[in-house]
Amino acid sequence: MKIESLDVLKAKEQLDLQEQTRRDDTFNSLISINKQISELGVFPALGWVWCFDIIKDIFDNHQEADADVTDEVVPDGTTLQEIFDRFFDEIDTLGINMDMGGEILEEVIRDWMNGNGFLMYIEEEEEEEEE
Repeated sequence: MKIESLDVLKAKEQLDLQEQTRRDDTFNSLISINKQISELGVFPALGWVWCFDIIKDIFDNHQEADADVTDEVVPDGTTLQEIFDRFFDEIDTLGINMDMGGEILEEVIRDWMNGNGFLMYIEEEEEEEEE
């Protein structure tokens, strides 16, 4: 039979308390997020959140033309609102559904952004600047 020291037991109890707090905080956050999603007014709301998350991620991570990091860039002056407005108007033409996997959905959105001039290959931007 192994007897643990009081310090070890207190550390485990503290860790359990930390884990319980993290669990409870996560639960409360998810309740809040679920309420906000259910009030979005678009269907399927979770699909819209997923698409917007992909758009925002691409937008945020492609602000600077750095060929060492990426081969695409969001053109200067393009706003997230502008991208969303066009996406909102054109989503029905993209064939997006909740059965798509994450990689396919990202590819569809990335292709759509590129086709609408919201995401450009770095070479394309450099050529336009030269003209």
